[in-house]
Amino acid sequence: MLEEVYLPKLGMTMTEGTVVNWMKTEGEPVSEGEDLVEVETDKVLSTLPAPVSGKLSEILVQAGETISVGTKLATIIAD
Repeated sequence: MLEEVYLPKLGMTMTEGTVVNWMKTEGEPVSEGEDLVEVETDKVLSTLPAPVSGKLSEILVQAGETISVGTKLATIIAD
């Protein structure tokens, strides 16, 4: 089953965020709750956890890209 990872709204006024760093690369295994990606907003640097365990199948937003809340970041093939 594919699990889609989206940029969540991390604060009341947040409308966008910038992907700073991926902790995993495509094809690597991930565990639920494990740090997956760092995102910077106008107020804070946050680390988003993997929502499920499985394999990171596709990264859709590269480091340095600024995207809107709700944009799909990646897909994980769940175990």
